[in-house]
Amino acid sequence: MIQTTIPQFPDFTLKISLFKDVTNSQEIRNKIAEYPFAFIDAKTICSVEQLMAALYRVFIEKNYNRIRTKSLTSECLLCLAPTSNIGEAFRKFGLKDDTKEVICLQIIPTEDIPTSDTDIGLILNGAEVDFNDEHLRQFCNKDVIREIYKFDASFQPNSIEEFTRAVVSAIQLRGL
Repeated sequence: MIQTTIPQFPDFTLKISLFKDVTNSQEIRNKIAEYPFAFIDAKTICSVEQLMAALYRVFIEKNYNRIRTKSLTSECLLCLAPTSNIGEAFRKFGLKDDTKEVICLQIIPTEDIPTSDTDIGLILNGAEVDFNDEHLRQFCNKDVIREIYKFDASFQPNSIEEFTRAVVSAIQLRGL
């Protein structure tokens, strides 16, 4: 698990964990509203930069009172999406019954860190691995991501960095 902040928004601390071989995705989906986390299907995330771009957008939306969902963690799923359809964002980025690799995200007001004690390891049945680009690249499915962001077939990136840049650009441009 990493614990970090975004320098421009020090009032919030991010806790991000990545799990593989998760066996209880269906159980978590059934109780998702009970948890203070965003559960993201890791096959839809190609890099740390992609998730951080969405989180940055979440905090911008909060700063300008434009949050459209009930929580900052659910807003993150919406900000990952290339459209403003909340249901579609949850279907595309959220857990499916057969999801095996899961990103767990918690957004905590910095002053609440000492009292934040929910252990994600007790909720997810799987092996925690480092949240980094190396692991995300193992789990991401470029075809799924291409479909989500509606990349034209003629777009053939020369590297994962170029692919990531296209995804981040789509996140940043939504709604403009």
